Amino acid sequence: MKKLLVLAVALASVNAFATKARISALANSPHLIDTQTVFSNPADMFYVGGDYVTLESGQGNAGPVAGTPATTTPGTGSAAVGSRNGLNNAEGMVVRSFGDAKAGFAIGHQSALATGLRGDAAVPGLATNYFPNAIAFLQQNPIDLSYGMKAGDLAWAGTLVYSKAENKVAGGTNLSEKEDTLGLRGGFRMGAMDAKIGLGLANNYSNDADGKFTGTMGVNAGFGMWLDTTYLSATIQNSGYKVESNAGLETRKYTITNYGVNAVSTVKKDGSEFFYGVGLTNSETKVNAGAAIGSAATVETTTTTLSLPVTMGLEVDAASWMTFRGSITQAIPVLNSTKTSATTTSKELNPITNNTAFAAGVGLKFNKISLDGTILTGGSQVYSSNALLSQVGLTYMF
Repeated sequence: MKKLLVLAVALASVNAFATKARISALANSPHLIDTQTVFSNPADMFYVGGDYVTLESGQGNAGPVAGTPATTTPGTGSAAVGSRNGLNNAEGMVVRSFGDAKAGFAIGHQSALATGLRGDAAVPGLATNYFPNAIAFLQQNPIDLSYGMKAGDLAWAGTLVYSKAENKVAGGTNLSEKEDTLGLRGGFRMGAMDAKIGLGLANNYSNDADGKFTGTMGVNAGFGMWLDTTYLSATIQNSGYKVESNAGLETRKYTITNYGVNAVSTVKKDGSEFFYGVGLTNSETKVNAGAAIGSAATVETTTTTLSLPVTMGLEVDAASWMTFRGSITQAIPVLNSTKTSATTTSKELNPITNNTAFAAGVGLKFNKISLDGTILTGGSQVYSSNALLSQVGLTYMF
């Protein structure tokens, strides 16, 4: 009991909240509805308990450093941009009701679609880092504007995503760089059904030392349905980009197509929920790379990955003011394979490295205020001061 009180005091001493902590502690299970899932399906803002303000923390760093684009933007975290998935940046959102309608305004939320594509082109350790001189490579101070309505058991909403920045003199190097993004999200919930779609309309970055990144139109869509206590869902994503040198030569083309299905079964009793689920996902990436796409030296690579992830999670109200949660995930080895076909060689792999990941968190409730935090981060099974309460924050329900 003494340790629980110490943990509660530690959480209460932090002036930020992150329901990102709850989502990550529960393995991003597709059946969850939370203030964070509003960034996937805007209609979720009608189902999170009322109007709210949420201020979410992030793992930041000292500031921009040229040549290390994965760690350049304060508040966006130290993980590689390709694997960040939006968990490490600070952000905030306010949602208000106007009769049967709701409107939301958010700042700081990084688009998973835009971030993932840019990360593929400039992750330290990549065989070719196409933007080694980038400073402001990710979205800079993005904003989200949402609006929706509810009538009966039907709720729908849409979101506009926007960011734009230009730096003509960066770090005293006279490096000129620009970035901009534009996107739309839409979704609805009606009874036991829900659907969502995200469109990446613009995703651009350029600097006068490395060249230009141009994203193609991206689509990310999903559909779900409850059958008694089981939630069935399906998702599909298609997106890509190209990289051009400042001389106008295309040096990389990249496309990715993901699709998957998932089933989650839940058991609720006495303020607790246990869930377990299994999915089947397939991902195909195609990459053309070379000094000039189309030349004899162009290397074409196609990689197909098939995975069967299983998840178990638990969320328990230990008291009226305290909730504990945790999850564990693993990709079943029998259907966990990667096949790569390239111009020069082909290979097929069945990864044998351990991929079992554990996450946990705790939440505190004080009237209309909620505090939340992760105990571990990124599936890391190392208990340390760096992992303890690394994502925390504040939500206030009106």
